[in-house]
Amino acid sequence: MSYVSSRMLIAFLCLFTGASLQHEQDALHEMLSTTPGQKMSTSAKDSTHALFDGYVIAVPSRRAAAREFIHENGLETSTVIHNATLKTSLNRTQLVKQGKVSPISLTMFPLQIGDISCTMSHQSALRRFLETSDKQFGLIFEDDAWLEYPVQKKLGLSVTEVINRIILGRNATKFEVMGPGSTVRKALYVNKTRTTNMLTYLKMDMDEFVRRQSGTKTWDLLNLGRCYDNCCAVGGQTSGVDIPNLAHLKLVFSLEASCGHSYLVTRHGAQQLLEEGTPISEITDDIMVHTHWAGKIRQLSVTPRLFKQRVSMGSLIHEKDDKHGVKLSEDATLAARQEKPECDPYAFRVYKGCPKVEGYKYPPGTFEE
Repeated sequence: MSYVSSRMLIAFLCLFTGASLQHEQDALHEMLSTTPGQKMSTSAKDSTHALFDGYVIAVPSRRAAAREFIHENGLETSTVIHNATLKTSLNRTQLVKQGKVSPISLTMFPLQIGDISCTMSHQSALRRFLETSDKQFGLIFEDDAWLEYPVQKKLGLSVTEVINRIILGRNATKFEVMGPGSTVRKALYVNKTRTTNMLTYLKMDMDEFVRRQSGTKTWDLLNLGRCYDNCCAVGGQTSGVDIPNLAHLKLVFSLEASCGHSYLVTRHGAQQLLEEGTPISEITDDIMVHTHWAGKIRQLSVTPRLFKQRVSMGSLIHEKDDKHGVKLSEDATLAARQEKPECDPYAFRVYKGCPKVEGYKYPPGTFEE
């Protein structure tokens, strides 16, 4: 399909899905009006009225795990397996010539072919959502995602019911992040190195950054499984906003939510991620954060997070610890062997008052003065 044809199809779907979403919201209103924790009927748990279309990006060797994930979370009627772009099928030189990959990487080290294939996999899933779905929201997973927050036990709800409630409560979660006394504004002056690097990357000054982030807005991208974020006010995280009809879960704004293994995205958000990420010059996680920084989308995160990555499955992107000939530090080596935590376990070194991560295995001597 040509680029022009794709854009025409996307425009048509945008017109169609406005009425479609309203119809589905009306149909679900009674079903979702029960209080959190109240048991739903079996038919509601079958996910037949999902307000999203879901995609699990999977390589051939992990398709069985992807099917298990879909089944375990009751997503059979809303979510499909999306074939990953395999790194063995790519030629970097050809991709650069085609304008799909930038000859200049914006990452600390040159992008590996695995980084490129992972990012291309996300981009093809986003295009599939835009070009084939009649829904306003897409749910994207990687094949090593797994449910961490026990929604059935804690909330008495299925995964689909939780995602539906998040979507239906979206307009009620608008808020300003740059107002007087804003924790985000204050954080920009705490870590001046980060702020300088951020503004240099964006090629804008502080006033322009504040202007783009200002205003009462809701999310275009919702990270459902963030990792290594600065989970404290001094690090730039806002206080949590309640999600209507979902006790115990909150939405937060932050500047550095990493991990792209599970996220909910609007059609506008998907389009912006594709535009900002072409040609590819960085990995998916960074594209999300940087599109958020640029004010093209607003990214929020669910806390506590709903999903995590299964460290036991290992990484298909970086298969050697000493990539680029750089030997990893003790901290990094230990980190690679345990689950990625929701919050940056070392944020306290930069932001006084940021908590240490409970349960995280720190190297000996970490806290010695």
